[in-house]
Amino acid sequence: MSVDVCYIASHGFASRMLTQTDLLGQLRRAGRSVAVIAPDAKDAVLSRYCSERGIELVEFDAKGSVFSDDYLIKRRYLLEDIRANPALWEKHLAATRYFKARNPFKRLRPHYYYALHRLIPRIPAIRERFLRKEERYLESRAAEELIGRLRPRRLVATYPVNLNEAILLHYGNRHPDVETWIHLLSWDNITCKGHFAETADQYIAWGPVMRDELREYYRVSEERIHVCGVPHFDQHVDPAVVAEKPRVLEALGLDPARPYFMFAMSSPRFAPHEIDIVEWLAERVSAGEFGDVQLLVRPHPQNVEGNMSDASWLPRLNAFRERPGVGVAFPKLVKSKLRWSMETADMIELAATLSGAAVVLNSGSTVSIDALMHDRPVVITSFDASYKLDYWQSARRLMDYRHLATLASFGGLSVVGDFASLQQALHRYLSDPAWMAQGRAESILRECLARDGGATGRVADVLASA
Repeated sequence: MSVDVCYIASHGFASRMLTQTDLLGQLRRAGRSVAVIAPDAKDAVLSRYCSERGIELVEFDAKGSVFSDDYLIKRRYLLEDIRANPALWEKHLAATRYFKARNPFKRLRPHYYYALHRLIPRIPAIRERFLRKEERYLESRAAEELIGRLRPRRLVATYPVNLNEAILLHYGNRHPDVETWIHLLSWDNITCKGHFAETADQYIAWGPVMRDELREYYRVSEERIHVCGVPHFDQHVDPAVVAEKPRVLEALGLDPARPYFMFAMSSPRFAPHEIDIVEWLAERVSAGEFGDVQLLVRPHPQNVEGNMSDASWLPRLNAFRERPGVGVAFPKLVKSKLRWSMETADMIELAATLSGAAVVLNSGSTVSIDALMHDRPVVITSFDASYKLDYWQSARRLMDYRHLATLASFGGLSVVGDFASLQQALHRYLSDPAWMAQGRAESILRECLARDGGATGRVADVLASA
């Protein structure tokens, strides 16, 4: 058996990228055999999609020991300059200061690894020894047999910081007949997650920013990087999806004929008092401070489930539905071992509602770029309501993460630091929707290459080429 293209999808957002714009279907129509490796072959959305298109869906979920599960955390401390990377340093402080684990091993390990990290400049043998022995963490007889059975001509990872994907890439890189690829599911993976345990022969980049990061972080030559755009963003410019806006808004209890703000929320881990900002905005929208404007609140999956959720937010989110002119669009999650697996209708709902928003608000998530794909004004709420939090626990820190700082540098976002500046920005956008339009256009060119709906086709063409 030999497969032309085999994608590894360890995350629901990767599955969305592959299926909801029919990327894999395009490869099949180009005459290529396709397989997908995922941690849950029974995922309802992914299994149905693959079955309908003659795509082999294979389950692989490495059941590592306590040592292999710990490997990617240890790797950050021994190989990265974590003090110079705000996203990595925040993870250390979260583990040692704000969210201490109950398990004694997990509670002590960040202190121990950080002590080793500080010794490396004086004792470089610590790092050298780890690098010599690193391969043992990626050993898996099951992965070796799977790659040997599928013998993919092109093996494509989407989230190489995941242990499953690192293991599979490891064996792909060592198989003489396999060409390895990395096609990242998200824009923050290069700068926020630490260096990948395994790299690849070829890369697919969203846009010039990701291309430049690959060259800087991994010294990838330009001819090995294929800049294609973002497949799942193609739905943002699909007229059929945008036409769903009236139906979607009515189903959410909003009037399609009236303007609305859209607040796309983040995890409490990243914005601990974002719920308070949303409540503040809901009160003023209901009171008519912004005229005839409504409010649509879209919680993130991390608001409702997972280890970074906060159950106390759920009744507060449900309470928004009782306010006049306020609707709530909960994420359409699928029960699956594929984290954040989404129903197909979820991306359609997101694209349709973004298309008509007067302003899109968030604390610093990918929704910023989703909104820019629609040329919608974006406001980043870089504050903690009326609370005074330590910087490293505050939503303020997010704008210093490299991916967000880079996006903001193009001049397409309004970053606000208190309620007064938030009010001012919202009123200005209502009176002048073209404010910062040039920066929005520049942001898309740099981050996503184009707003032409052709990203899926470009990726398919690259992977289907001889």
